[in-house]
Amino acid sequence: MLTDYMVTCPHIGCHWSGSLLPNSNQDAWRTAVPSTRIVSFRCPRCLGEWHARLIGDDVKPLPLEEPALSAV
Repeated sequence: MLTDYMVTCPHIGCHWSGSLLPNSNQDAWRTAVPSTRIVSFRCPRCLGEWHARLIGDDVKPLPLEEPALSAV
């Protein structure tokens, strides 16, 4: 049973890679079939978050969200 995913941080200048459990639901691995098809991760180096789509036993990073522009 797969409990973690091999990922590479997509944030500019970081590029940390390694094995991570999904950030938002670390208990999702307890079921045979994950309850969600989108998971989030937090990089242990830059602490940036990103989302990925579950595809079989692998994940595909989704495009990074643009930071919201604050009204001036």
